[in-house]
Amino acid sequence: MRLRFRHLLLAAVAVACGYVAAPALSAQPYLPEAVDFQQALPAAEAVAAPSSRPTHAGAHSKAEGAVSFRTPPVAAPETFDLVGLAGELREVELRARDTDGAWSEWIETGNGDPVYFGGAEEVQLRTRGWRPEGTLHYVNVSGTTTAVGGLLSGLRGAINSAFISASGTFAAEASAAPTRPGIIPRASWGADQETGGCAPRTKPEFGRIKAAAVHHTVTASDYTEAEAPAIVLGICRYHRNGNGWNDIGYNALVDRFGNLYEGRAGGLTKAVVGAHAQGFNAQTTGIASIGTHTSQPMMAAARRATISYLAWKLARHGLSARGKTTLLSAGGEASRYAAGRRVRTDLVIGHGAIGLTECPGAALEDGLPRLRRLTQERIDDSGGVTPPATVPPPTGGTGDVPRRGGAAQGAR
Repeated sequence: MRLRFRHLLLAAVAVACGYVAAPALSAQPYLPEAVDFQQALPAAEAVAAPSSRPTHAGAHSKAEGAVSFRTPPVAAPETFDLVGLAGELREVELRARDTDGAWSEWIETGNGDPVYFGGAEEVQLRTRGWRPEGTLHYVNVSGTTTAVGGLLSGLRGAINSAFISASGTFAAEASAAPTRPGIIPRASWGADQETGGCAPRTKPEFGRIKAAAVHHTVTASDYTEAEAPAIVLGICRYHRNGNGWNDIGYNALVDRFGNLYEGRAGGLTKAVVGAHAQGFNAQTTGIASIGTHTSQPMMAAARRATISYLAWKLARHGLSARGKTTLLSAGGEASRYAAGRRVRTDLVIGHGAIGLTECPGAALEDGLPRLRRLTQERIDDSGGVTPPATVPPPTGGTGDVPRRGGAAQGAR
């Protein structure tokens, strides 16, 4: 065993050194093979003396009243990085720990999003007012389900920091006003990997952008820059394999270091229908901040990147960030408005304006007026909006509907 471990260590160091020495040649960060696995949720028990609020409000805080049901601690089949109740749109709270560690704070999520814990072995779930049932869907994106992957994941920081700073982003457009910011493409966060990637199930659908919706993911805001690409991959795999969606729900994502990521496939310049705001997916573009903003605002770098993306995207589709627009709801259990309802909104909105959620969190929501103003200033300083670009005509898509229990295609 000792000799075998030595060989594994030498192999890991050799592979890692290859990535560190030539990140530009590989044009890829170190992304271990992502693995999905599932487990039946054990029966939740009624809570005799419930707490009235979660320890930590998470990305989609709408739960009210006392905690009414809680599962026992669940030992996962393998080490995991992200977990959620597959296909469930209602608000649930989760916490996790490794075998030797303390429990994390309770993190609340909803609308089909997982919680990122960054390496855990046990999870516990609780709810308010309804008994949870179904399947826990896990994603491991750190490679810690194998010995070599575990060794390499410890060297990921040097590998990915070199990559992110050196290569892998779309070049800015010289002809657009405002210009397109640098955006890390899907291939560079792992979507196109033959094994462990996140290829769309079907061709994209196209709508007509009339507003931009801002979100946040369910992620502790202390992740490293090196972890961010794998977090995006994990969210994509959960959305696709756990919820049964076509692809990742968001059109774009931004990490706390100001790196932008291409989200749902189909073309950044186009009005690709996502799965980020049920009832309004065909009329909005969605960008998600990787973090939790219930009490913490966006980091300055993330805010600047978000402004750059919104200014470019809105202007390209003939829109400003100032004023109002009218959206037509397609309904859905996570939508705030019934099908057929016309809704008057700002052009840059938080998810909670149209969805049954408090996403993107109170701190980010409070910053939206400033975000709109700075986005409009960026548009004005760059020459104003441009005539709407030629994009595929709307195909009538309204976005993906989660299948409770998940799909888990490609899961192990």
